[in-house]
Amino acid sequence: MRRPAIHLFFTAPRGFTLLEVLVVLTILGFLAAMMVPAVGMLDDMERERRTRERMDQIRDAILGPEGRFDEQGRPIIGGYVGDMREWPDLWEARAEIKPNVLGVDWSVPATLSGKNVGQGPEYRMDPTLVFYRPSGRFAGDRWVWNQPYRKLIDDKDKYDDHIGGPETENEGQPRGLWTRYVEDLPVDLPEHPGHPAPGEVLGDGWKGPYLTPPQEGKPADSDHWATDDDMYANLQPRWEVTNATWEDGDYTPSDGELGEFYDDKESFRLLQTADRLADGWDRALRFFITADPDSPGHTLFWILSEGPDREGFYPTKGECSSFHWTINADDIMSKAYDPDHPKNRDNIVMKLHSRDWKAIFDAEDSRKTRETEELLDRIRRALIGEGLLGLNTGYTGDMTAWPELFRWDDKDTATDPSDDFWNNADDSDTPYTTGQPRGLWTDKPGLADDDLNATRFGLGWRHPYIGAPFKAGADNVLRDAWGREFLFFKDDTNDAMLVLSRGFDGQFDFGSNNGTDPTILTEAFDVDDYDALLNDNKDNRHLIVSGTQWRQGFFELQRFTVINADTTTKARFLASTQAPVAGVDILEAAIAGDWAAGNATSPPVFAYSDFSATNATTGGRCLIFWNDTDGDDEPEASESGTILLFPVTAAPGSGQKTALTVDTDDFGLLP
Repeated sequence: MRRPAIHLFFTAPRGFTLLEVLVVLTILGFLAAMMVPAVGMLDDMERERRTRERMDQIRDAILGPEGRFDEQGRPIIGGYVGDMREWPDLWEARAEIKPNVLGVDWSVPATLSGKNVGQGPEYRMDPTLVFYRPSGRFAGDRWVWNQPYRKLIDDKDKYDDHIGGPETENEGQPRGLWTRYVEDLPVDLPEHPGHPAPGEVLGDGWKGPYLTPPQEGKPADSDHWATDDDMYANLQPRWEVTNATWEDGDYTPSDGELGEFYDDKESFRLLQTADRLADGWDRALRFFITADPDSPGHTLFWILSEGPDREGFYPTKGECSSFHWTINADDIMSKAYDPDHPKNRDNIVMKLHSRDWKAIFDAEDSRKTRETEELLDRIRRALIGEGLLGLNTGYTGDMTAWPELFRWDDKDTATDPSDDFWNNADDSDTPYTTGQPRGLWTDKPGLADDDLNATRFGLGWRHPYIGAPFKAGADNVLRDAWGREFLFFKDDTNDAMLVLSRGFDGQFDFGSNNGTDPTILTEAFDVDDYDALLNDNKDNRHLIVSGTQWRQGFFELQRFTVINADTTTKARFLASTQAPVAGVDILEAAIAGDWAAGNATSPPVFAYSDFSATNATTGGRCLIFWNDTDGDDEPEASESGTILLFPVTAAPGSGQKTALTVDTDDFGLLP
């Protein structure tokens, strides 16, 4: 079958008319105009999300992750606060030295001597020498902060630009979140010999870093402000030798506006985020530590982003004219920050409350304080038994001496740990005055020749007087409820011993051995010099035991009679481990027969008190009558005799006995 023919018709293409092109362009213009704000809004929303995420990370670094609880259902506090029990301090870079001050060069320590340019440890600043603002410089095309950092403190005499400390507008950062060398002092300070580089260092409680050290995010962000030192110097406010007013725009009202938007130099610095925590807009976050207006006695830690407008309005603590402040105590963040101020409405603020963790730590510290006080009481009883009115069943009752103090002698020979041992004296045989009283739990406290003699007639090491520490070697020490080593100090002059727990902060202040652990092991101590009211000692718990509580026991025997005595029969009151004194500690029968000593009108046969020539140590004391066949004045197992036990205490008037009678026919072999 024949198919029908198909006819194709082609026409020339027709282009858009000018009107159609204009209509399309107009529509695209409208769409673009609508899209640009939306893109910007989405960008700010993403930056806000990142900012809040960063704040959450900082919060976790300060307080530990949320949602963790202990067995009692209490929140577990971790992070910096969990370790340090306080907010991290805020630190700014060193103040800027004025250009007209000659001869001040931080790189040459000698030029700083006697000049108040803000270096530690006082941070005192002279307004004729420095600008009250953090300083830095360009190293090539990179901005670096001038060291050392200075801590924000509320001290007008030392730190005039931050009266109110971290309660007021500042550029401080919580450097302790990422470094323990918070001050970062580059050189030793000749005017402060006790303040060498690297300056203030966070203590052993610091277990960080809690955050990754912040790095510069976008260094080009500040290029429109300055790219070298000269450009930065020419930013407002500029230095003018004739200018007698406050040099920093932050503190000079202009049309009712304060803050970074008035000060170009600060705007530049806030974009430098090396060693500074930044928000989603790559600007340094603001931090404040203020009183908590809703919880008296507590504080707030503020984390603040100035938001998309990059501006904020802050209290300035008063007014300044020609470097002198008129202080307004209400012009601080906790009282005067206005979230509804036009410059603050877009600010993003996170506040952390000390009440969320302080009560937990207070309860924990109260519990550990009670446990530590119980441990101190156990140590007291290990030393002197029940004390003045009770029997001395402690170490001093058996040994009639203080326990020697030992320190671990580490020879630092890793290949031969067997040469390490506990020692009670230094290399010159000077006894340690601080250490561990190892005799309280072992009769082998040091080397073999230091072994303590076993008890005999109530004198000598009898048994452990306190539970032995479960760890070995250098860790075989008595510890408080915080897990820290109890410190024992022996005062030979006052015949006393101080036992010290350093409390929750691990610090103490006593003699030359201050800080966390004693270093001068043979220092002479006076227990009366320990001041419990010093700041480092306020949380400490301590015990002072005096020799008068156990050395000066009271015992008096008016007279005795020995029936059938012979010329070898002797009487001895074993009052202490010191050598016996003839005629006082030992009485000997002159003739065979009945022997009587003392009478109702003569002085007592045996009399010990705080006025006697020899001491009778408190405890269970033995009065021995025996036949000293070898004549050495020592009762021995091969000799016959009898033992009478008397409780001797330190209570005046105790231990009085009028008379007693013994018969040698009742003698048996001594143990």
